[in-house]
Formats: sequence, structure tokens, C-alpha cells
Amino acid sequence: MSVLLDPEGEWDFQAVRERFGGRFRANHSEELNFGFTGSVVWLRFSVDASGTGGEDWYLVERYPILDHITLFAPLPEGGYRRVDMGDTLPFGHRLMDHRAFIFPLDTTVGADRDYYLRVSGKGALNMSPMLYSATGLVEYTYRDLLVYGIFYGCLLIMVVYNALLALSLKEPVYLYFVAFLVGITVFNLNVNGFGLQFLWPAVPKLNEYYWLGIYICTPALAMYSRHFLNLKERFPRYDRLIRGYLLGVAALLPVQLLIAAPWSYYLSTLLVVITVLLFSWLGWAVWSAGYRAARLYVAAWFVFLGLILVFVLGNLDWIAYNSLISMLPHLGALWVVVMLSLALGDRIRFLEQERNLLARQSRENLERHLVEIEQMNRDKSTFLQYVSHELNTPINWIGAADSLGGGEDQEGVWQLVRKGQRRLIGMVSTSLRYFDLADRERPPKARRCRPRRLLEALLASREGALAWQRLVVEGHIDGDLWVNANEEELGEVLSIGLDNAIRFSEPGGVIEVYGQALAGEALIRIRDHGRGAGPEQLESLFEPFFVVGSRHHEEGYGLSLAMARVMVEQAGGRIWAESQGPGTGFALVIRLPLA
Repeated sequence: MSVLLDPEGEWDFQAVRERFGGRFRANHSEELNFGFTGSVVWLRFSVDASGTGGEDWYLVERYPILDHITLFAPLPEGGYRRVDMGDTLPFGHRLMDHRAFIFPLDTTVGADRDYYLRVSGKGALNMSPMLYSATGLVEYTYRDLLVYGIFYGCLLIMVVYNALLALSLKEPVYLYFVAFLVGITVFNLNVNGFGLQFLWPAVPKLNEYYWLGIYICTPALAMYSRHFLNLKERFPRYDRLIRGYLLGVAALLPVQLLIAAPWSYYLSTLLVVITVLLFSWLGWAVWSAGYRAARLYVAAWFVFLGLILVFVLGNLDWIAYNSLISMLPHLGALWVVVMLSLALGDRIRFLEQERNLLARQSRENLERHLVEIEQMNRDKSTFLQYVSHELNTPINWIGAADSLGGGEDQEGVWQLVRKGQRRLIGMVSTSLRYFDLADRERPPKARRCRPRRLLEALLASREGALAWQRLVVEGHIDGDLWVNANEEELGEVLSIGLDNAIRFSEPGGVIEVYGQALAGEALIRIRDHGRGAGPEQLESLFEPFFVVGSRHHEEGYGLSLAMARVMVEQAGGRIWAESQGPGTGFALVIRLPLA
């Protein structure tokens, strides 16, 4: 077989056969690809029918979307018979009811007679001419129908399955997927030749609008992706990108309808390339951002991207063309359909897991809130008891002062009144301070500070109290120990620990203060050798309004350790108490992040 290109498309058969016969060039490829070209392609081949024994043979062009294909076949008496076919002609013009172009050959013609084939079109000119015997043609037809029957059967199953899911689950994502499948089906029915054969045999003009399937697929795919990847809630920036893409497709459709082929073909091909690249990138971006349900979506589009890229390169004649390349869109479509269907199932499983997680978290939050409410009720009762007790004490003092008001000891009366006043003022201010700390949404800014310097300042300020009780402070805090905390509040916490140690130590006792870096944290320990506490009291020490022993305690309000816990925990640290039991002393342990 040899090939001749007519760049202008003006040569007739007689000129090609006689004047330009010497310009034919030998062809050694079984698959011919001329890409998008305005040239007319002429093929010349010789057939020796002397050994056929009268058996029928057929020339079959298996590429079904050639606009014009004309065979010039030799006649026994001389001359040539012209047979015109192509997908621009009604299907009834064909000699055989088949999606491929089939030309019966006259095997009574003598040996080595030349046949000529003229091919032209506005789309890509791909050709796969074959010679078949009658038996071979039947086998080819059965194979062809089997392959495409499986392909369209899979599409039909997916359409019905996802339509039923859409009806039962009431989720629009399945409807968008059905629309995507319908678009793929319409597109492939057209480019496979089945549309002209079965759906619009008398209206071949519709074949020029094969790209309408693309304009069904692309918006359906965009809406499917928006819902499947949950872009509106999880990735609003990508959602705006997809909305812009949809507007672009809507604006492109009237342009596509107005421009003539082959420019409309170029535009639809460009849209396919942009769509595949966009949604491949989108799936990868969403998956990389941690949305695990996108993994099969990514697998679907990356494989499809590779197959379509090879198909486009083949149609542009940039790589060697063969019949497998013509099947790549079908293989890619099946791959995408199967993977996206699996992805929907995977998404259901992912959403189910997410829902179970949210339900478990909600249950845990509810249980925690119930515990907090119960604790608040207990705290309220404790607070009311505390307030009742603390108000009762100064009221009793004031009542005692009133009963002594007529006596001679006026100074003692006023001392009782002033003592009650100070007690009430201290209770109110300390309580307000605790509630302010506990309710604040944002703790003060933390920075590098050195506990040793703070403790040295505290010891200097309490030198008189230590001397009065003959207390000795021992221990060591590393000078290069730096923590990340609010310096003012850390000083207040250390002050609370040191004051409690002074208050509960026996006269002549020892207070131990240590500080060091340990396991990425700073550990500060303030220990006395006073009355200590039982194990059941250690955690209660940090509850508001709790006082060890009798509720009557004139010097404190039961809030100092509660405030210390709030300040330490808001700085990212921990605080707890240690004691071996009553009479063994008490240690306050503070851990803070190192700076």
C-alpha cells in the first residue's frame, strides 16, 4: 500500500491515477495516522485475487468516524466503480449494516489490480484498513460486538446502580455521577459509530456534535467533585475555583455551537485536556491536605490523565498510532467509572467512620459536661457553705462588738469591727480574683523567666517571718534554669507555695526548695515538714474553698492552691501535692515547659 497527500484537496481520481501516480510513497504501517489535517489522503494498494477460489473478500475500514471515504474499485471489463461512504452520509448509504465501513471486493477481477481509497475529514484522520474473508468478517464483527457490549453493559449497570442509590440515599452526588456516565455514553456512542447506526441513522449531521457529550460530562463531573470532596465546607478556596470552571464551561458552550469544525473539535479537545489536568490536580491537592476519602478519586484521574494524554498525542500524530490507542478513551472511561464508583463506596465508609467518631466525641463531651455540671453543683454548694460560714464569722464579731458597745473597752469593740471588715473585704477580693482567673478565655502572654531570681526575691521579702519562726530554707535552684511562663503569675504561684510552707511548718523547722530541668520540663519542689495531709486530701487541696481540717481558718480562704493550679495549667504546666500522711510534711510540685 502506498500513500499520496493532496494538500489542497482539488485532485480528481483521474489526475491522481495518471498525472500524480508517480508521487505515491510506500507505506509500511498497518495503522495510519495523519492527525488533524486539511489534506485529502489517497491510498493505493494492489490485490491479487487469483488465489481466492471465488471466496468473498471485504475491505474494512475499522475507524468509524471518517467524514468521507471513497473506494475506486477496478471492474472486470475495465474502468473503476466508485463507492462513497462516511459518517456525513445517512447510514442507509452503506452496503452493509455495520458501524465500520465495509466494501465488498470483486474477486473475479484479474490478479494485481490497483484499488484507490480517498479519505478526507475535519477531524483526526486515523485509518485501520484490513482485508477480511467472509469468515474473518463474521469473527471480527462478533469480537467487536463483544468488546463494546461489555463496555456499554458496564456503563449501563453503573447508570442504573447509581440512579437507584440516588433515589434511596437522596444524595445529589449520585445524580451528578449518573449525569457524568450519561455524558460518557453519549460521547462514546458517537465516536464508536453506534449513534449513527442505531440512534440517528438519517441525521448524520449530528455526528459533528459528538462534543456535546463532553459538555454533559464536564459540569456533571465538577458538581460531583464539589460534593464528593466536600469542597464547600472543607476547601472553600477550591470550591470557588470549581465555580469559576463551571462559569467558563457555560460561556464556552455557545462559542462551541457557533464556530465550525474543525475548530470546534480543537476547542472540545482543549476542554478535555484542561478538565483532566484540573481534576487530577484537585484530587491530589485535597488528598495531600488530609482528606482520605479522595484517594480513589486521585487514582481514577491520574490513570485517566495518562491514557488521555497518550490518546491525544496519537491523534495529533506526535507518537506512532495503533488500534490500541483508539481504545484508550474507552479503557480510561471504564477505569474512571469503576474507580469513582468505588470512591463513592469508600466515601460512604469514610463518612460513616467520621460520623461514628463525631458521635463518640459528642457522647464523651456530653459525659464530660455532665461531670462538669455535677462538679459545678458541688462547687456551688461548697461555695454557699463557705460564704455562709465566712459571713457568719464577721457577723458574730460585729454582734459581739455591738453587745460590748456600751462598755468601757471601746478599743476592743472597734478592733472586732475592723477585723470583720478586713475578713469580708479579703473574702470578696480573693473570690473575685479566683473567678477572674478561672473564667478568662486567654491567659497572659508567656515569656522566658528565671525561677531562681523570683524565689530569691520572695525569700528576701519573707525574711522576717522566717526569722520569727526560726525556719531554715535549704536546697538549690539551677541558675541557668529558664521556663516559659508569665513572670508575675509564676511569682504569685511560688509565693503561695512558700507562704503555705511557712504557715504550716513547726518553729525551728526546715523548708526545702529545689529546681532543675528534667525530661524537657522544669521541676520546682517546695517542701515543709509540718502537719502534712492524708492521701484522700491531696487532690481536694486544689479544689476551691477547701481547707485541711476545720472549716474555721481565719488566715486563709481555701482559694490559694486553686488559683495556683489555674495559673500553672494555663501556662502549659502541671501542679500537684505530695505527702506521706499526717505529720510527715507536705510538698508542692510544679512542672513548667522549659524556655
